[in-house]
Amino acid sequence: MAANRSSQRRWNSWQWDLPLAALAGMVAILLLAADRPLFLGFNRLSAYTGDGFWAHVTILGDTLIALALLLPLARRWPELAWSGLLAGLLATLFVQGFKQALHIPRPASLLPLDQFHVIGQAFLSRSFPSGHTATVFTFVGVLMLWLSARWRRWLAGPLLLCAGLVGLSRVVVGAHWPLDVLGGIVAGWLGAVLGTLWARRWSWGITPMGRRCLTLLLVGCALTGLLYYQTGYPQTDGWRRILMALALLGTLYQIRLERQAAARVKPAAEPH
Repeated sequence: MAANRSSQRRWNSWQWDLPLAALAGMVAILLLAADRPLFLGFNRLSAYTGDGFWAHVTILGDTLIALALLLPLARRWPELAWSGLLAGLLATLFVQGFKQALHIPRPASLLPLDQFHVIGQAFLSRSFPSGHTATVFTFVGVLMLWLSARWRRWLAGPLLLCAGLVGLSRVVVGAHWPLDVLGGIVAGWLGAVLGTLWARRWSWGITPMGRRCLTLLLVGCALTGLLYYQTGYPQTDGWRRILMALALLGTLYQIRLERQAAARVKPAAEPH
């Protein structure tokens, strides 16, 4: 009984169930040779919604966009933003390591372009795993691991649904195979788990200096996204600018609240 209780305490479903499910899906796709049929089936979804919907969804997995969306959290919940930054670093290493080692061709290099639909630029190589999918599941994974059980019950479904749509969008825009998307889920979620554990052991990001550096870095990402950055989907330029502006305005609001709180505390601390 004691051994069973110890085993239950060590197993965290939020850490391991999703990547294990994604790995099982990858094995099933390989055994059934279903990657190409699934790709062609999901890729047709844009015929029902139009290209714009999937282009707007897919940029939520862009690394620069995701970093900028961490910006408002850096002031209110610096431990969460710090975890996200470390997790993103690990996920990027996983993704780029596999991409450079495997060099798996993308759909546009294996299928005639008249067999499927491409939204945005047609990429040809380094398909596995999907970087956009890894990014969004890193972001959502960090949120899930930091949320309290109460908030997790309310937010887990919507957040995972949004992340799943971003992953699906990579197939709909013609950039990745379904196998790549599942690989991105594994890479992103493992990055979130390991990055969160790392941040809890190394707390530099929540020190005053770390918090300032983190804020400056993320402000730079948001300004770059607002003024210069191109996602590869020109129809989403307005959406990109709105997201970046909201991130910057949210941060300014948080800084204003901090200064107001400090101003209230200072007179009370002064001796009479």
